[in-house]
Amino acid sequence: MQAARVVDGRMEDMHPSSSVLTNPLIPGSFTRVLIELRWGDMDAYGHVNNVTQLRVLEEARVRAFGSPTAARDAANTEVPGAGRVVLGSGLPDVLGRASADTDLLVLSHKIEYREPIPYREGPVAVDCVISAVSAVSMTVGYVIAEPDGARAYTVAETEVVFVDTASGRARRIRDHEREELEAAVAAPVRLRHV
Repeated sequence: MQAARVVDGRMEDMHPSSSVLTNPLIPGSFTRVLIELRWGDMDAYGHVNNVTQLRVLEEARVRAFGSPTAARDAANTEVPGAGRVVLGSGLPDVLGRASADTDLLVLSHKIEYREPIPYREGPVAVDCVISAVSAVSMTVGYVIAEPDGARAYTVAETEVVFVDTASGRARRIRDHEREELEAAVAAPVRLRHV
């Protein structure tokens, strides 16, 4: 696996000679975030609840892209050993840098629950890609899977809109943001139903 970490807002390769990550549902490169499950994530059926899975996707998105409220976060100082660790291709920290004057709001989710996620010790992998960039939004694709890629549980997309904090209206993605985001665009995740 190729490992990277965020240093001063940019991705830095930790093991450049490592092998490349693969996911059969994501052609090409992607970012993998490992998320630990909690006992309380289970529902009465004994698997991770569907609403909790949306929270897992949210956590992966924040870790992969940086906090969408970074400019306003209370603990905005670097803590030794607390860097965001992700694997695979790094994603631009556009969301964190835009947060001073921009709210990044979820417009929509598309989610397919392919298999129940059983509770166990150890993380699930959330593989993330930027699959589209429009005038005012970007689409993030995800696959929740076993870290070894043996099983895919959930496939999803989230459309995130850039909203001007002062006016409360959607704003155009700035040229430098678009440049960074479009450089990271990959093929969309493979949803069964469109």
